[in-house]
Amino acid sequence: MGLLWYNMVRYSNISMNILRINSKKTMSFLSAMLFVGLLLQTVTGKVVISTANAGTAEEILPIIKKDQTEHIYEESNPIPFVVPTEEQIAHEQKVQKIRKYLQSRNSPLSHFAEDFVKASEEYRIDYRIVAAISIIESGGGKKNFRPYNAWGWGKSGFTDWSEGIWAVSKGIGKYYSKGLTTPRLISYSYCPPSADSWARKVQGVMNLIAQY
Repeated sequence: MGLLWYNMVRYSNISMNILRINSKKTMSFLSAMLFVGLLLQTVTGKVVISTANAGTAEEILPIIKKDQTEHIYEESNPIPFVVPTEEQIAHEQKVQKIRKYLQSRNSPLSHFAEDFVKASEEYRIDYRIVAAISIIESGGGKKNFRPYNAWGWGKSGFTDWSEGIWAVSKGIGKYYSKGLTTPRLISYSYCPPSADSWARKVQGVMNLIAQY
């Protein structure tokens, strides 16, 4: 009986020790699981937050890109603006003066104002003189003695107005090269019978053109 009691007590102690050991292992395991659970929760939270932030960024980014793209597109198509040189301004002003004056006279030559100016620049003559002569000789091309010859130049006509302008300008350029640079000086060769009257009329028209 005594031996049996002893064995029972011993077995109880061993069982308690085993339970203590198991309890410690259980507690350690539970603690470890709790730690892992907390860690996973933290990481998951960060992932969720990061994902949310990423989603927000994706929503904002296209707006930024769109604004920037539109801004660049607007700047890539500026309104054209070129600062003209003094020579370009002078050329355009001459063309406008010739055109406006000839239009005021209902002259068909008004459409060829550019030719008058270009030819004058080519042969170094006054840009007004050939247009002025056409007014005195034919009313600006309205009464021609030969086809497209508004200047009484030579004895034949021209194929079109442009050819006539350039041919007469070249001829006037020869006068200029000899120092005959005014209607008065040119008149004695151009229109000998009425040189003085012709010169005054041509000069008068040149002065009118300059006022436009």
